Amino acid sequence: MLTHATALFERLSEDKRRIILDSAAAEFSRSGFTAAKVDLIAEKAGISVGALYKYFGSKGNCFLAVLDDGVRELEVRLNQVLSAQAEPWARIEAIVRLIPEHSRRYAEILRLYHEIGGAGLSSLSEEFCRRFEGMSGACYSALLAEARGAGLVRDDLDERYAAFFLDNIFMSLQFAFACDYYKTRKAVYLGPERDGDDEALISQALEFLKYGLAGR
Repeated sequence: MLTHATALFERLSEDKRRIILDSAAAEFSRSGFTAAKVDLIAEKAGISVGALYKYFGSKGNCFLAVLDDGVRELEVRLNQVLSAQAEPWARIEAIVRLIPEHSRRYAEILRLYHEIGGAGLSSLSEEFCRRFEGMSGACYSALLAEARGAGLVRDDLDERYAAFFLDNIFMSLQFAFACDYYKTRKAVYLGPERDGDDEALISQALEFLKYGLAGR
């Protein structure tokens, strides 16, 4: 169940819920939260504006429901990777390898995720941030603590700081495959001969992380 949708929305068929959420994601991604038009979302979804408000209560809740829906799939994939029976470095590598494909597939959601961190949306961002970032932060901290216990990273590593830095790298990589500005930024830094080589980017990211976390 989506946190920011009403029980009435949850009683719709799965196909109808998908149409509404996809229509909202497309409009919010195209126009941004402030400029997005509720009537266009309703029109694309084949429902009335009144029905849309009955399903979500407000434009803000509709935006958050779209984000909830999008990041839920990422949470499932992330938990699958982190709970796998593999050593910590293998799980970190699996996360890095997941980023290009997943970010391109869910580019609209990541653009909304980027927007909610910007100025003017603080009323929407705090609750979402504490839930989603709290989950990933706890997972990464536990993973790094396990790695330190196994002697795979530096003894003086503070898992909380390291988890924060690790997630910032992951987040920057996600935006580099989903958001126009960050795509261009990646191209500027890498140059045209390297920009399309996902495998080289993954390999270099892993080397960078290993040196920073393990010192080797």
